[in-house]
Amino acid sequence: MEKLKGINSSKKAVYILLGLIWIFMLVLNLLTHYVADDYAYMISFSSQWWIEKVWDVFPSMAAHARIINGRLVSHGLGQLFMLWPKAVFDVVNASVFSGLMAAIYGVARGKGRHNALLLAGVFCAFWVFMPVFGQVALWQMGSVNYLWALLFGLLFLRPYIRRFTGWAEPPLWRRILLCVLALPFGMYTEITSFICAFLAAALLVLGRKKKSLRSWLWIPILAAAVGYILMMSMPAEMNAKSAKLDMETFLRNIDRCTSMLRTHGLWLLGAWAVAETLGALRKIGAERLSLSAVLAFGAVAANYMLTVATYYAERCFCTTATLLILAVAVLVPGLVEKGRGEVCAGAGAALAVVTALSIVTGVYDIWTTHTDWSLRETAIETAKAEGKTELTVPLICPSTKYSPSYGLADLTADPSGWPNDYMRAYYGIALRGE
Repeated sequence: MEKLKGINSSKKAVYILLGLIWIFMLVLNLLTHYVADDYAYMISFSSQWWIEKVWDVFPSMAAHARIINGRLVSHGLGQLFMLWPKAVFDVVNASVFSGLMAAIYGVARGKGRHNALLLAGVFCAFWVFMPVFGQVALWQMGSVNYLWALLFGLLFLRPYIRRFTGWAEPPLWRRILLCVLALPFGMYTEITSFICAFLAAALLVLGRKKKSLRSWLWIPILAAAVGYILMMSMPAEMNAKSAKLDMETFLRNIDRCTSMLRTHGLWLLGAWAVAETLGALRKIGAERLSLSAVLAFGAVAANYMLTVATYYAERCFCTTATLLILAVAVLVPGLVEKGRGEVCAGAGAALAVVTALSIVTGVYDIWTTHTDWSLRETAIETAKAEGKTELTVPLICPSTKYSPSYGLADLTADPSGWPNDYMRAYYGIALRGE
C-alpha cells in the first residue's frame, strides 16, 4: 500500500498520466475529419476565396465582425490553422487538452503533494460530464472557440487564485505577459472571457483582508474588460443583441438555462454541495472552501449568462461544466487530509467505472464516424474520377456526444444550401445527403 501511495504522489506518475492523456486525445483528433463550419472557415468572408496566406485572415475577420460575430481572436486562430495540414491542428489541440487537464489539476492540488489519482479524476469528470464532448474537444472550429478558451481562462485566473491562496507573486516577465495577453483574451469568447475576468476581480476583492487591493493584477482585468467591450461592440454582436427581450422571453430563457443546468450539471452541483458541506464540517480550510464556492458561483453565473441569448447550444455549457469540475477538485485534497479519503475514493471508483464504459462506447462511435467519413470521401473521389458533377451520399449519424459530428449540420437535400455549398467548394463536386 505504501508503495502505491508513493507512486501516486510522484511527479513522474503525473507526467506519465499527462502523456497518456495527450496520446489518447491525439489519436481521437487524428480520427476526426472536418465538420460543418470547418469548411466555411477555409474561405475568406471578405473575398469568398480560399485562405492562402496569413494576411488573408485579417480582411476575412473584418467581414466576420460585420456579418457573423465579434469573436475575431478565436475565429482568426481557427482560420489560421486552416492554412496548414490538419495534423498540425491535431497535435496542438491534443496539447491544449492536456494543458487544460494540467491547469485544473494544478489549481486543485495547490501547495499539496502530487496526486496522480486526482489528475485521473479530473480527466474522467471532463470525459463524463462535458456535454457534446466531441464538439468541444475534437471539432476543429469548436475546439478553438471552446476548449482553447477554457485553457486560456484558467491561465488568466491562475495568478489570482495563487494570490488568494497565499502563493508568492509571479516573476516580472509573467506579469508583463499577462497584461499584454489580457486584451485579446477579453475578446476571445462571450462567456469564458467575461466569467474569468469577473472571478478574477471577485478573488481580488475577497482577498482584501490579507492583501491590499492596490495590486498590479487590476491591470489585466481592465485590459480584459476593454477587450470584451470591443468584441461586444462589433456590428454583428450589436445586431444580434438588438432584439427586444420582454418579460415572457426573459422568463422562458431563465427556464431554458435552468433546464440545461439540471440536465448537464445536476450531478456536478450535487457533488460540489456534498463536498463543500463535508469540507466545512471537517474544517479543511477557509481558503479552499471559499475558492471552491467562488468557482461554483462562477459556474452557475456562466450558465445563466445565456438568458439574454437567442439560443443555448449545449457546447456553451462547457464553461459551467469545467468550473464545477474545478470547484469539486479543489476540495478533494482537503477532504483526504481530514480523513474523508474513503468518500473521495468511493466517488472516484464510481466515476472510473462510468468513464471506462463510456470510453468504449465513445471511442467506437468516433471510429465509426471516421469510417463513414472515409467511405464518403472514397465515393466522392470515385465519382469525380468518373466525371460526375453531382453525388448523393448517406448522412453521417453518430450516436454519442463523443463524436465531433454529433449535433452538427451534415449535408442536406439541397446542394446549394449550407453546408453543402462550402463542401462543394472543398470537394469539387455538388453533394446531397440522404
